[in-house]
Amino acid sequence: MATPTGCFLVGATGPRFSKNGDAFIGSVSDNPYDVRTFVKAVRPTKGLAHVGTELVSTTEHSLTERGYFARPGETTRGVNEAGLAFTCAMVIENEDAEVSGTPTAYADITEKMMNTCESVEDALALFQSEGKAHPAYSVLLADAKGDLAHIEVGNFGIAVNHHFSRSNPGAVFAVNCYLSSTLVNHNAPHTLLSNLENNNSVRLERGRQLAKGLRGELSVRTLAGLLSDHANREHDPMENPILEAWGYSICNHGTRSKDTYPHEDLPWGTVSAEIMEPSAGLFWYAYGWPCGAKPEFGDQLFQGNSWGRFVPFGVQASGEGEPGVTVLSTTSGEITAAGVRYQFTQVATGVVAG
Repeated sequence: MATPTGCFLVGATGPRFSKNGDAFIGSVSDNPYDVRTFVKAVRPTKGLAHVGTELVSTTEHSLTERGYFARPGETTRGVNEAGLAFTCAMVIENEDAEVSGTPTAYADITEKMMNTCESVEDALALFQSEGKAHPAYSVLLADAKGDLAHIEVGNFGIAVNHHFSRSNPGAVFAVNCYLSSTLVNHNAPHTLLSNLENNNSVRLERGRQLAKGLRGELSVRTLAGLLSDHANREHDPMENPILEAWGYSICNHGTRSKDTYPHEDLPWGTVSAEIMEPSAGLFWYAYGWPCGAKPEFGDQLFQGNSWGRFVPFGVQASGEGEPGVTVLSTTSGEITAAGVRYQFTQVATGVVAG
């Protein structure tokens, strides 16, 4: 099995859910603290430009060498110049179930999606044409016209769990397991929502609770607060059956409560958070914990550099210049000179809760 990534995803669209009726999607990226995200602008030789994040190992061993799910160069969440945005959470499937056929590499699908798709409808058609993907993911899609979808795709097929629009408003949430009736039976048992020892159910329910209280007010600012939430942080991360030392709050402060960083059985937590505003062509990014807290233990590497705010990077700027990849922020949290040119002047400060 590929090494998974832990995430919490949220999205909303329509006048009864988001403040201005536009579609928004947001996420926290949970990984071992020595696996970091950075912001990049990608301008392909042919196709649509985008701004998004990439995962990279900060050790001498690459993600591939470490058995990690993401491949080098893969965009793990982003928004393209047509106004299509996506974010995702890996699903751990039941390894005992028999798989038939050869699935398409998930990274191949999302690369093609960012390069060629202009809407949620385009992206859904692409995923459905592939049928299966590996590794398995729960994916949120949103576009500039206000469409929003939650799909699940893996070795056992694809399910469109929800599809909303400005005229059919709604909110979506996802964690690290299948939620659709089509695929729920293909979850690994220790990840099921019914397994109350893991963190999937408490993060999902907390997200729904917060979003209900913000109904009609969801915006970049309120999503920043939701993604900074600390409810259930007191639950011992060592009790999580999915990954030991991975916490239970949305803004995740997982730790082994030690000052030394182990070479295996790594602590997991939120290494960045992202909000995509496709109608404005903005990718909002917060390095480290969006709450901006300082580390409690030495095994929470790099978290002392947490920004505590979301900085907007504009995808429109990526349409300028030669094809290639431009690094906008580093794995230790510095914004590059190029990154400054992609920024907008607004900032959304994360709200510490709990």
